[in-house]
Amino acid sequence: MTRPISEAKVLKMLDIPDFRHMTKEKAVQLVSMLDRVDPEVAKAVLEQYPKFAEVVLSTARDWKENVGKALEENGKVTKETIAAVSAAMVGLNGFIGREDITPGERSEMADRMIELAKLLNEIDKRNKDFILKVLGIGGATLLGFAALAAAVLGVNVKIPDSKALKGAADAARDLI
Repeated sequence: MTRPISEAKVLKMLDIPDFRHMTKEKAVQLVSMLDRVDPEVAKAVLEQYPKFAEVVLSTARDWKENVGKALEENGKVTKETIAAVSAAMVGLNGFIGREDITPGERSEMADRMIELAKLLNEIDKRNKDFILKVLGIGGATLLGFAALAAAVLGVNVKIPDSKALKGAADAARDLI
């Protein structure tokens, strides 16, 4: 087992003289190394840098806002793509209904409509995968903040194993 990182070493790693000089970027760096930091150091952070929790919450709010924008943009692009594919299918359907086309042309148009239907299915699958990926990143971020809070409070936390996480991811995928 490795020795916990001391306060002096944390300050040196963050390149700051004391925790009052903590910036948002330095706070994120500190969160990433919290699992290796001496619990007393975490307490020192709160004593010397009372706005640490505020910076962490601000970072979480910024992340949430960026995720919201990404999901919104993804939704717009997906809707536009589905609308274009649907318009093409309507056009092909109208073409198939005409009496002046040959059975071969009708069959070719039907094949194209099947390809477009497969494309719609692929678009839907990619959209769901994107949402699951964003939710996974969000879950990891929340887990990081929870670990931070637990480390500061001195709570003994049991992190779920990969099998439990996979089961949760599968359950979420089934819901979507």
